[in-house]
Amino acid sequence: MATGTGLGGLVTALLPLVGLVSIVKARRRRKSGQSEQVDDDFEKRKAATLESERRMKAYLASRDGHKEG
Repeated sequence: MATGTGLGGLVTALLPLVGLVSIVKARRRRKSGQSEQVDDDFEKRKAATLESERRMKAYLASRDGHKEG
């Protein structure tokens, strides 16, 4: 479906408006004290990433400590 010339400008104007509305809604939610839903999958991935980074850092530190002269 091709976007006509008139619709291109409309879409360009609507996208920032949608962004502003979502920002205002999130701010209102935070101020009212409603807690955000915790995404368990995201938290698991984040923990796994942090653990992988910690292990890689330890590996690189041990590898760099045993360089031959």
